[in-house]
Amino acid sequence: MDNEKLPIKFFAPREVDELRIEGAGNSEPPKWLLSGDALVQRSTELLTAFNQFSRIIDNRIARKSAVPFVFIAKMCDDSTAKSRRKDITSLFQTTDRSNVIGLTDSDELIVKIDSISQMNEIANRIQDYERNSYAISCLETFWEFQPLVQVNEGEKTYKVKLIDFQDYETNVAMQRQFEHSLLAHKIDFQKTSYASQLPVYKIKNASQAILDGLIEEDDYEMLFSIEPMPKYVVALDASVSDGGVDIVYPESGQRYETLGILDNGIASIPHLAPWMTDKRWTVYPDDVITPTHGTFVAGVALYGDICEGKDWVGHKGIKLFDATVFPDTTKEGLDEDDLIANIREAIEANHERVKVWNLSISITREVCDTKFSDFAIALDDLQEKYNVLICKSAGNCSNFVANLPKGRIHEGADSVRSLVVGSVAHAKGKDDFSETNNPSPFTRVGPGPEFIIKPEISHYGGNAGVDSRGKMVTTGVKSFSSDGQIVSNVGTSFSTPRVAALATGLFQELDEDFDPLLIKGLIIHSASYPRDLQIPTTERTKQMGFGIPKNVSDIIYNDPYEATLILRDTLSKGEYIDIMDFPMPKSLIRNGYYTGQIIATLVYDPILDPTQGIEYCQSNVDIKFGSYDEKIERDINKRNILNPVGRQGSQNLFREPLYSKRLMKDRDGDFALRERLLIQYGDKYYPVKKYAVDLSELSEANRQNYATADKNWYLTMRGLFREHTEQRAVLERFIPSQEVCLILTIRDPERKARIYDDVTQGLDAFNFWHSNIRIASDISVPT
Repeated sequence: MDNEKLPIKFFAPREVDELRIEGAGNSEPPKWLLSGDALVQRSTELLTAFNQFSRIIDNRIARKSAVPFVFIAKMCDDSTAKSRRKDITSLFQTTDRSNVIGLTDSDELIVKIDSISQMNEIANRIQDYERNSYAISCLETFWEFQPLVQVNEGEKTYKVKLIDFQDYETNVAMQRQFEHSLLAHKIDFQKTSYASQLPVYKIKNASQAILDGLIEEDDYEMLFSIEPMPKYVVALDASVSDGGVDIVYPESGQRYETLGILDNGIASIPHLAPWMTDKRWTVYPDDVITPTHGTFVAGVALYGDICEGKDWVGHKGIKLFDATVFPDTTKEGLDEDDLIANIREAIEANHERVKVWNLSISITREVCDTKFSDFAIALDDLQEKYNVLICKSAGNCSNFVANLPKGRIHEGADSVRSLVVGSVAHAKGKDDFSETNNPSPFTRVGPGPEFIIKPEISHYGGNAGVDSRGKMVTTGVKSFSSDGQIVSNVGTSFSTPRVAALATGLFQELDEDFDPLLIKGLIIHSASYPRDLQIPTTERTKQMGFGIPKNVSDIIYNDPYEATLILRDTLSKGEYIDIMDFPMPKSLIRNGYYTGQIIATLVYDPILDPTQGIEYCQSNVDIKFGSYDEKIERDINKRNILNPVGRQGSQNLFREPLYSKRLMKDRDGDFALRERLLIQYGDKYYPVKKYAVDLSELSEANRQNYATADKNWYLTMRGLFREHTEQRAVLERFIPSQEVCLILTIRDPERKARIYDDVTQGLDAFNFWHSNIRIASDISVPT
């Protein structure tokens, strides 16, 4: 029957599919390697620049300063690749630890020196150009590190960060020294831990004299940066809407999971009160709480479908937890460090029972191309530590009022582990700019730092435009005011709780332990673009991420003509997964060729390191799916041959050049307009990757070469790790690894072959472990 609801499946690689990574065997010197006079000249230039540090270090020794000396090693423009980083860092290796402690830019390494003996050792290596030719060829010059300083006129509150010296005891000592100096100079400060190794100091009432002292005095040689402390202000200008909705009550005995609302409070109005768990969590007294924004957000999460008369999310009711993390900012201000401390405290106290959190709050600064924000780093740290998922708004932009381009996503929306949400117009009023199902005029756009795809998802958050008088007008989505009226408003603040409610509804529907990677992966995998989307294909991910997700039921069930497989595993350095018996259904062979659509979503939990600047994401996963001719035996007695079986004639079919541009241009069906994705991620460390291909769109030559009926099919995933993490792993004696979740759907667009049954039989035939995802719908919970 076409309307059968068949649960998606987990499957696992077999022991034979888990292989060891083999080394490369090329012994030819690279073309970029300097030699002869050019090498001698570069060595001399570097040594001259390096020896200029002698005077500074001698001065520190004379003063008995305990602060390590820090300098910048500028790499040549083409020397930032991982293959060259190992040679560079080895130049600065002393004793058992690397002296490279971070990056300020993609081509600027931060290096420390603890003693004159270390300086002499490094100088000798620079002088020994024959032995260190690789590193010398990759370096351009050196200069003394200077803290990054931004001073704004009239600003009195500043955020100060210290250098992370990549050594616990040194960092603790430097923090004590810094704090002692602040106290001695009677400088008012507050310390907040943004992440486990990221303390941030707020300097209050900072005069110009205080700032000059921080920058110039020897007492503060451990400074990394000084910048104004970001502040947050929230406002809710809602319009009253006609009509109302009936109050919905929880059903006795039904299991309800809880969504945490990190906001300015939820009013105990009749529609929401029955769904609230416990009392409000907050650090603020009642007289500075004005629960406007949070009430609207909570109403969208719980009543969003009902208010709009749609089945966009499709949960059966969820509990709400009020975490009031910021006050009425007209009565009490809120700095970034206070906001982060409040969020951390709320999640820490409630993470065991609240696994999904909505954060429709932004620090109103655009993200930077060359680094991840401190707010994002703090959110990532919380999600790793407490195994929770934060759904974060992309931020709003009013540039459209002045006919200017949309701005980039706000800080916090560059959080790697968060599910970031943009906004789509649900309707169009007379003066609105966006057509229905197109990005809202106010939604901020990606990408994030290092080109990662942010937002990942969009949902309905309203429309806006400008009337004939030049005044902004809006067509809002509906929810509740703090006095219980139905009102309307616009913003990514209100598209985000739809996705947060979807994540909570999915967790509620599954009889599985909470797994943020799985929930995030399922939502992204289900997403597609509206058929009437009018923006260019190249703009889709910037504006909408991977599109609008399906509702709960459509995400967890297949129909008979498709099969969705989930592979949940851990990838460690030195190992990879290569499934050479992938169960591609033979029922998809038509006229001698494989057809069908394949959608793959890979979500992984990368190793993150805030000290590494733009290289914050320290690990990556490479995925390939395709066909091959046959298995071959390999001689493991030969050098670099570790695996006894290999593939011959392999071709990765997640590659755009293999597909016919003419066929792709001519297609106008749902797949072509809504789902096709052939992003070339290259060697970028994207934490989310998604592909969607239709084998019938292969060019004729590639169809002949790679889709004939005699082909075998494979799926491979390999983890990649940056040099900094690999070196740290060696020194600290651990094996780098990362959690991965791959979701792969095979579909017959002609709806002829029962793909679900065929894939299940294929898994059995090749002896794969597999199991239907467990559904909790029929489970009753005692009251």
